[in-house]
Amino acid sequence: MRNNVRDLAKGIFNNPTPSPLWSYFSYSCCAISLLILPFLPSAGRDLFYLSGYFAFFCVLFNFRYYTVNKKNLILPGLFLALSFSTLFWLVAYKTSGDYINIYRSYMNMSRLFIATAFVLLLALNERLNFQRKIIYFCISAGIVINLYAFYQSIILKYIRIELAFDRATIVAYILTAISLIMMQSILMLKTRYRLVFYALAFMLSYAAIVFTGTRAAMLLYPVLIGLSVLATKNVISHRHKIVIILLLPLLLAVCGFIFKDKIAKRIDDAQRNFVMLNTAKADNSIFSRVWMQIIAIRTGNDAPFGQSAENRAKEALAIIAEEPKLYNAKRYLDVHMHNEVLETYSLKGIWGVAILLAIYLTLLIQSFRPERNAMLLSVSAALILYGLSDVLFFSSEATITFSLAIIFSVLSLKKTREQADE
Repeated sequence: MRNNVRDLAKGIFNNPTPSPLWSYFSYSCCAISLLILPFLPSAGRDLFYLSGYFAFFCVLFNFRYYTVNKKNLILPGLFLALSFSTLFWLVAYKTSGDYINIYRSYMNMSRLFIATAFVLLLALNERLNFQRKIIYFCISAGIVINLYAFYQSIILKYIRIELAFDRATIVAYILTAISLIMMQSILMLKTRYRLVFYALAFMLSYAAIVFTGTRAAMLLYPVLIGLSVLATKNVISHRHKIVIILLLPLLLAVCGFIFKDKIAKRIDDAQRNFVMLNTAKADNSIFSRVWMQIIAIRTGNDAPFGQSAENRAKEALAIIAEEPKLYNAKRYLDVHMHNEVLETYSLKGIWGVAILLAIYLTLLIQSFRPERNAMLLSVSAALILYGLSDVLFFSSEATITFSLAIIFSVLSLKKTREQADE
């Protein structure tokens, strides 16, 4: 009887290859999650968790299959490390009070990255070829979501579009991730008109980002597009690369002319911020970020192995009292320090920064090995560069979107016969 139970357990948990149904269930939930997240955030979040449950049980029942390739364990393992290290920090410091929203945001991030880790492990070890499905889905989702951005701006007359969220800046980051995978998917189409389609899609997606009024995204999105084009290999010819790179400034000029009023307003706001540089208590969205990052460094230096949000705020207030020019950072002490690395350093210390930087580095390496993945490179670059002036992981919606963009980027690679047989 005992031997029969042992044999049954071996059969359940050490299947030679997983059923394809696990992949279809998990990736279908991911796809629907990305598509509905800008409209129904709570439903999109629940579906992402559901995809994580499917992936967890798939790994559990096929443990040997998913742990044979040790290299494919690194990136999911780092996401798990970030999740569990954050949970340990929460256990050590979480209290109810004025800073409870900080703890809640990081609790949500931890849960989401656990789901990300298991779905990503499925994707990295996927033996089925989902490339064509991923390409068509990314294009469809990108068009639908960007058109909805147009609807909010043109029809509903939003000054800065917010989709279903409450922060236009986060919407810009989300649109960037979605548009990057859409644009690269268009390049991967097997059609003679893909360059025309690519140009139209760029104008659509860049206009949507302009509608958010987010200066960082307006500047970085064309750079990220150029990076993805230059990194593309065996998809478009060298001549087509040159055509696209030369075409980008022209398309930007056209968008700039069409939406000159919106762009001019954001330029005027930036100039006003520079004029008010020495006015300590004036609202200054540009230099507030600089002051917050100074506060983050100094409070982090006082607690290099981590501290509570309350203690960080107490130290920050003492610093502001000594240096009134940093006053603008005060209003953000119950939120975050507007820099992913420095925010992590100021709360979780050196160990938190080490894990975060390891994730960044591994994403960049994964973009080139075992083969070049321009889609993953552009998404990873966006995650890192936007993290210089904001904390993307503080937002559940941004965390989900970038996690899904990473997963779809991995699945966008065509499986070779050798990879399928591994």
